[in-house]
Amino acid sequence: TTSLSILISVSLLLIATNGVDNNIDETRTVAKAGEIPTNCLTVGRIIEIEGKVQLKRKEWSDYHSTLVGTELCLGDLLQPALKAKVIVQCTDPNQNLWTVPNGMPSGAALGCRPPDKPIYTITGPITPSRDPIARRIPHIISPKNTWLLSKKPKLRWIAVPDATSYVVRISGSGVNWETEVSTTEVVYPGKPSLKPVEGGYLLTVEADNGESSAKATFGLLDANQANFIKVATERIATENLTGDAKTLAQAELYIGQGLIAEATETLEASTDKDSQTPAIYYILGDLYAQVQLLPQAEASYLKAMKLATIV
Repeated sequence: TTSLSILISVSLLLIATNGVDNNIDETRTVAKAGEIPTNCLTVGRIIEIEGKVQLKRKEWSDYHSTLVGTELCLGDLLQPALKAKVIVQCTDPNQNLWTVPNGMPSGAALGCRPPDKPIYTITGPITPSRDPIARRIPHIISPKNTWLLSKKPKLRWIAVPDATSYVVRISGSGVNWETEVSTTEVVYPGKPSLKPVEGGYLLTVEADNGESSAKATFGLLDANQANFIKVATERIATENLTGDAKTLAQAELYIGQGLIAEATETLEASTDKDSQTPAIYYILGDLYAQVQLLPQAEASYLKAMKLATIV
């Protein structure tokens, strides 16, 4: 069957207005612009648009309207209308934000050169298990298959029906920590200290219902990498952007460096404030889907769809 991500993507793009007339031809061009080629080398993501902007992928013969949140590939061309404003967060965190010149076509690679090192990207969601027993396992929300900046990460998981307590463990080089809580989250106290060790750490969460435990791995970035992210984060903070544009830029930075937990928390902070930007909910849905949190992913996708229908 077609994945939920693809279904929602098509629906979202077909009904997205992005400030243009909501007719058949226009929505088709928006949908076209949202398509990402399978051989795409991502160089950036559009985080802010004022006015009309069109995109031409290298595989296309003409331009199509596009929207906030669109990923840009090597070989793409962007053409903002006169007086339009388009800002792109480059995938390479060494680069500044790119304000695309208006009234003329510009190659994406001119504003955002390809990253020197491999960058983490979001793929389609993993199809979750339909086994009813799966609902009785405390599926881990975060950290799961991610790098971390914090040595005191917040550990979160899905509540299990009828469970009253959870045993939480972190094990790895020099660490064998365990605690029992009645909530669905706990902050690691920082001792023993987590370090950027080879192989990372294993997080285990076990409910008191006798079913299998949930497991996930994570690792810490080393000091040089963490400082690199800090500098890039400070640069984003000083940019003259809307709050949601800064959120998208920060999330894109985190995702590119494999900091999926931080990206998720950054986007969640905006959704908690009732953000009205569809792309924030859509990207968050992708992150949830990556870790098999299908109900949360679906809710985020549907919220993105709802916001995209507002003219």
